[in-house]
Amino acid sequence: MTLGAVEMQNKDDSKVSLELSMEEFLRLQRLLEIDKQEEEEQMEREEQGKNHNFVQIYKDHMPELRWLMNNHALASSLLFFIIEHMDNRNALACSYAVFEDYFGKHKTTIYRNLKILEENGFLNILKMGTSNVYVINENLAWTDRNDRKKYSKYDGKILVSKKENKDYEYRNQFERLKALRERENLK
Repeated sequence: MTLGAVEMQNKDDSKVSLELSMEEFLRLQRLLEIDKQEEEEQMEREEQGKNHNFVQIYKDHMPELRWLMNNHALASSLLFFIIEHMDNRNALACSYAVFEDYFGKHKTTIYRNLKILEENGFLNILKMGTSNVYVINENLAWTDRNDRKKYSKYDGKILVSKKENKDYEYRNQFERLKALRERENLK
């Protein structure tokens, strides 16, 4: 005795029609609910397994970090500032002005301390126009899964300085678009 019919669309967009008893229909419905629930639980477990907002520092290089902290306080502070703001590929792009603003130090002082970090293997400094990209040594600190270390460069978070972009927060993009529309008689 057939009590119900079910139409389902499968992966290749073809429809499948089934005639089921109420008991079979309820069993199928329950199986689909269980499958959906298991899928959601799996996604939740994967999400919980991800580390958010963390940095792992490897014990192998604790002596070097202690040396840096004891002998070069500003360089140590610069290193931890970069680590704090880097993306999950260990990179941060910014100009010297960001460091000058934050630490209240002159550009040459910042430069000397960044050189200490670079010369001693804490980071690499890549040029990007008039700014730099700071890439933390992946064997010192890391913010992503270990199997992603091969992608540790060229994907950076960018910090800009208010000092270098004073007019940015005062610009009104809408007003500029409106002026263009009026100036060029755009409709």
